[in-house]
Amino acid sequence: MVVSATVCAGAPDMDGLPTIFLAEDSPADVYLFGEALKAHGVECNLMVFHDGETALASVRASSCGTPHIFVLDLNLPKIDGREILKYIRRTPGLAETPVVILTSSSSVADRSETTDMGASCYICKPLNISDFLEIGGVIKALLRLTRITSHSSAI
Repeated sequence: MVVSATVCAGAPDMDGLPTIFLAEDSPADVYLFGEALKAHGVECNLMVFHDGETALASVRASSCGTPHIFVLDLNLPKIDGREILKYIRRTPGLAETPVVILTSSSSVADRSETTDMGASCYICKPLNISDFLEIGGVIKALLRLTRITSHSSAI
């Protein structure tokens, strides 16, 4: 399910699966995120970027197509998740895409700032595995909403 950023050469959703864009520098959190998706039966193309610079470059180049959901850590190396969120929200074709902030920060200021910037959801990374696995349920619900919204706007 996990595809590295260097493999993104075209539209990864050609197989009919939704695409999730994950910008996360912690290998352990990438693994747990994948396990959370599996635990909730989410089949997808997961595009993983380990630093903000590579993630933002990919978004700008559209080298991985348009994802169904962005999941951003705030504290990424090189460029932080806020900068990626800003770019997404001001870019036609991306601005309506759900953006989940998945971070270790429990700061009210971070939550408020990213919500004001247009984040769809703010999740503080849980400390225990069973709670982390519940993130898959949030992603599954957002994917359902995304499909309903895109289907109804085509009508």
